[in-house]
Amino acid sequence: MTTPWRGRPRAATRRRGLHVAVLALAIVILVLVPAGGLPAVTDALPFVPPGMAHPFGTDDLGRDLLREVARGMRTSLLLGGVVTATALMLGIAVGLAAGMGSPLTDELLMRGADVVASLPTLIIAILVAALFGGSIAALAMVLGLTRWPLVARLVRMETASLRNRDFVLAAKALGATRLRVTLVHVLPHAATAALAATGILFGGALVSEAALAFVGLGDPAVPSLGQLAANGFVFVSHAPWMWMAPAAAIVALTIAIAVLAERSSPYDWPQ
Repeated sequence: MTTPWRGRPRAATRRRGLHVAVLALAIVILVLVPAGGLPAVTDALPFVPPGMAHPFGTDDLGRDLLREVARGMRTSLLLGGVVTATALMLGIAVGLAAGMGSPLTDELLMRGADVVASLPTLIIAILVAALFGGSIAALAMVLGLTRWPLVARLVRMETASLRNRDFVLAAKALGATRLRVTLVHVLPHAATAALAATGILFGGALVSEAALAFVGLGDPAVPSLGQLAANGFVFVSHAPWMWMAPAAAIVALTIAIAVLAERSSPYDWPQ
């Protein structure tokens, strides 16, 4: 009998190929850029419009904007990746514990998630940035520790609907422990609901970093898409491409991560 997550081999192969391509691109950005693959140099006149020589134009210092956007993606990928991974791990753990636990455990965990969700995340991030000088690491910690309730609710609802399914009851009847039932039989299905929030978490992290940069609480020493967008907005009437290029990169990166998460369904995992 075919297991639910075996799926279609050809579709799974295509998805794995897409994952490898995206991973290779991420490695190029994260490894080559810090090593000097795309150094920040002034090699043109300032405020040059987009063209053949400079597809994204140049900024007020004469730097090629395409090169700067590529450098900014490194910081934004790291920030979004840390925030998303932290929120997913906490949210999945809490959601599974609430969905598989007793009614009292469910109530306590979900009320705790409500308390965390009610916290003003951006205000806390502004306060932390004011205290620690706009540190990217501090921002990632704040966003990761406050965005997990969304994932926890999704996983909890999916887990609660799975705990009484026939395959779960059959596993329990065969002597499987609660931990094994949760990790082997429930988690692959519940993780689909968690991955649905990846685009929201990743995009929210990038937008929050850009918002802090706009109010002057970003880290000007660390290139990021949000910092580039904030710097370019000052010249929006004279050189709109300075703001549009990093803003478009934020949107494109968020969409790419969301599509990648959607195509990474655990139902295509091998048994």
